[in-house]
Amino acid sequence: MFIGETEVLGEKTFYYLLESTDKLLGGYGVEIIRGDERSRVHGLAVSGDRVWRLAELLLRCAVTPVALKDVAEDWLIC
Repeated sequence: MFIGETEVLGEKTFYYLLESTDKLLGGYGVEIIRGDERSRVHGLAVSGDRVWRLAELLLRCAVTPVALKDVAEDWLIC
């Protein structure tokens, strides 16, 4: 599900909420796409609302695919 887009260093960056269809994986994740760069993190939470708020925060802070895994890890710890 598309969350939004922003421009990061002159290139459009797109943010998505992912919902797993795999029963073993479960939960929700996020994806960021910027040009040829793409990063996904699955299974962040079972609540779509909670991960939606994370995706909106990623968008507001213009997080790039390269930094997504580090930011998601920090978010999980907090």
